[in-house]
Amino acid sequence: MIRKVALAPNTSKSGALRCAMRVADILADRGITCCAETVKAEQIRALGGRVAATELADLYKECDAVIVFGGDGTVLGVAKHAVEAEVPIIGVNFGHVGYITELEESETELLTRLASEEYRIENRMMLDVSVGKNGKQLFFARAFNEAVIARGTVPRLTDFSVSCDGNLVNHYRADGMIIATPTGSTAYSMAAGGAVIDPAVEVIAATPVCSHSLDSARSLIFGPSSVIKINIPSARRSEAVVTVDGRSYFRINDSELTVTVKKSDKYVKLIKLKDTPFASTLFRKIGAGSKG
Repeated sequence: MIRKVALAPNTSKSGALRCAMRVADILADRGITCCAETVKAEQIRALGGRVAATELADLYKECDAVIVFGGDGTVLGVAKHAVEAEVPIIGVNFGHVGYITELEESETELLTRLASEEYRIENRMMLDVSVGKNGKQLFFARAFNEAVIARGTVPRLTDFSVSCDGNLVNHYRADGMIIATPTGSTAYSMAAGGAVIDPAVEVIAATPVCSHSLDSARSLIFGPSSVIKINIPSARRSEAVVTVDGRSYFRINDSELTVTVKKSDKYVKLIKLKDTPFASTLFRKIGAGSKG
């Protein structure tokens, strides 16, 4: 049962704070306490919203759910904290596409269903991404969307060696490699020509970026128990970078470093208030392009 909700507005998005204020009042009228990180709580209260202030370190641990006001990037940032606290999240779209978000600003009245328990929780698969050498882990992060391995700040052809469960899959010469979750299959992976995957299916997608070979330009789909390893033979001569969800990153300047990607035992829990099929959401939000 949801009794206390954390509000996480992206204050750089026009209208996000005012929408958070309206939602705080809607939920307060139905017996749900709303809280926010101290500075944002003060901003919401200045607009008249009924919201308690909580230190960021305690925000996610003390709530039963999180409402995010922003785009997919904002959801990705909040998801990192929500996963560790094992609390579900729901997004109100203030971004361009808002594929991960559940609601548009005009649909916030649907949040009253949180009080009557008219919702379901959808578990979304994550990836554990690590970089190591000789058995020592040097970097670790969890990906909701994807891990991208590419050459430095200037994209250029790089050699990649990809293996699965200890067996060589292929050598690639490409601008980069994307290892994506089903949720992330609609992001950079799709833009690079990768397969679009229903998030109800737990698989791992490996997609080369601008592969310089006719026989290795397609995505490969691996099972959920697969362990994918990527090596860059030329890393000593030219630095590469592994980036996770566009946020965490690690520089690879040693050809003996190995990037390992596998299914995480952690899930992002998304609150669903509507029964819109995956394909309908996909073509409505992505097929029609951004909302500007």
